[in-house]
Amino acid sequence: MDKYHVPKYLDEPLRIMLLTIDELVIFFGPFLLVFVFFNQPIVGGMVGGVLVFILKRIKGEQGQHFIYSLIYWHLPQMVRFKATPPSYLRVLLG
Repeated sequence: MDKYHVPKYLDEPLRIMLLTIDELVIFFGPFLLVFVFFNQPIVGGMVGGVLVFILKRIKGEQGQHFIYSLIYWHLPQMVRFKATPPSYLRVLLG
């Protein structure tokens, strides 16, 4: 018998309905907008599905935190990290 239990997936993100939180937001954002304004839930689902597919392709090729890195470097007002300096400070010492 093993004395310690080691989880199989340590870095697995939280999933809701087989989608991570960022994928869920990317799906339901366009779905709800198209459904509310145009009353077309099927078109909204297709647009959301295509956007989730594109996001999964980007995350699969570049890694899970690639989107967060892009936001950090190109939209510094949206993301504030406690342990890292702002992205617009290119030279820190000297």
